[in-house]
Amino acid sequence: MATQTETQRRVAAQKAAATRKENEAKRRRSAQKAAETRARAQQSRLKVAGLQAQRVADTAVGAAVTSGERIVEAAKPLRSQTEARREAQRLQRRAATNLRKVERRGATARRQAVRATKRQRDQALRALRHNRREAERTVTSAREDVERRFGDAQSTAEDLFRRAEPTAK
Repeated sequence: MATQTETQRRVAAQKAAATRKENEAKRRRSAQKAAETRARAQQSRLKVAGLQAQRVADTAVGAAVTSGERIVEAAKPLRSQTEARREAQRLQRRAATNLRKVERRGATARRQAVRATKRQRDQALRALRHNRREAERTVTSAREDVERRFGDAQSTAEDLFRRAEPTAK
C-alpha cells in the first residue's frame, strides 16, 4: 500500500465530504417527499369524509324539497272551491272506473268457474253413462252365458234321463 501525499488525502476527504453532502440531500428530499405524500393522503381522507357528509346533507335537503313540492302539488287543486269540486269529480270518476274494472274481472272469473264446473259435470256424466252401459253389457253377457249353460246342462240331463229310462224298465 502506497503512502498518500497530503494533497491526495485532502482531495479524498473533500470527495468523501461531497458524497456525504449528496447522500444527506437525497435523504432530505426523500423524507420531504414522504411527508408530502402523507399529507396528501390525509387530505384525501378528509376530502372523502367531507364528501360523504355533504352527500348525507344533500340527501336530507333533497328529501325536504321533494316533500315540500308534493305538498304544494297536493294542495294546488284545493285552492278554490271550483278546483276542489273538479278534483273531487275527477277522483269519483277514477273510483267508478276502477270499480267497473273490478266488476268485469269478477264476472269473467265467475263465468270461467261456471264453464269449468259444467265441463267437469258433463265429463262425469259421460263417464257414468259409459260405465253403466259397460256394466249392463257385462251383466247381459253373463246372464246369457249362465242361461246357455243352464240350458245345455238341462238338455244334457234330459238326454241322460231318456237314455237311462229304457234300461231301467
